[in-house]
Amino acid sequence: MKIESVVIFVNTSKTKSESVASDMQRWLCSKGKKVTCINLSSTERDNLIEPPVADLAISLGGDGTVLSCARILKNSGIPLLAVHLGSFGYITDTTADEFRTVFEDFENGKTGLQKRLMLDVDVLRNEKSVYKTTVLNEITVSSADRAKLVRLDLHINGILAAKLRGDGIIIATPTGSTAYSLAAGGPVLDSTLEGIIVNPVCPFAMSVRPVVVSSASVIEIKVSEVSEKALLSADGHSEFKVMWNDAVRVTRSPDYSFFVENRNRQFIAVLRDKLGWAGGFTGA
Repeated sequence: MKIESVVIFVNTSKTKSESVASDMQRWLCSKGKKVTCINLSSTERDNLIEPPVADLAISLGGDGTVLSCARILKNSGIPLLAVHLGSFGYITDTTADEFRTVFEDFENGKTGLQKRLMLDVDVLRNEKSVYKTTVLNEITVSSADRAKLVRLDLHINGILAAKLRGDGIIIATPTGSTAYSLAAGGPVLDSTLEGIIVNPVCPFAMSVRPVVVSSASVIEIKVSEVSEKALLSADGHSEFKVMWNDAVRVTRSPDYSFFVENRNRQFIAVLRDKLGWAGGFTGA
């Protein structure tokens, strides 16, 4: 792929992020690339940033920075190279030391892109949209009162699937399967799969378990009690108050995120090394 222009999204709250970004910019400019840097230190700013005109985007920070970039780059088709500066970094599987190698591998056609599912979320009140967003990881609908259970009606493809009573519900993508949904007992999915995880959080019934449905499914969540309110959280980033009889509709987005592959960081290896799957690597 011929890369002429690059945008670097920098989370300046991360240690050494500005110096690493400067080093990246100097190196890219030395290779004849046009480089723009955008500060993402404030989590609220990504709603105000228009998709840039570039051949490649680089996120420099942690997984939260990647989620912000995914929202910004929606509709653009610009591939994203996620560089890790956070404390864990599961989505961001490339380190700053590996950046040059991964960049050159991609430009020279030695590695490709991963196409990752995103979800569109629309809150309908009296059949009118009052809130919209797109997520790469998950949405969560939970009680507005942290000390109380919430009662939710869950419909999948127009069919009543469950009347849930518990802390809430997570609707997650395969990318988000290793985030909050995993902590809540959900399954791990390969990030390139086409499926949606429906995962009740601490349900007040032993028979309720997570389920994976087709990415073509239409999922709808309603607060079932007049006296209750709920909060919708999108990628752990923004919250919206959901009222009784609102319909939270979740569908596959027509837009995908495109991630530059790091050929030294394959799915099973990352699962093993970063999440300690099956007890972690023993060398046997």
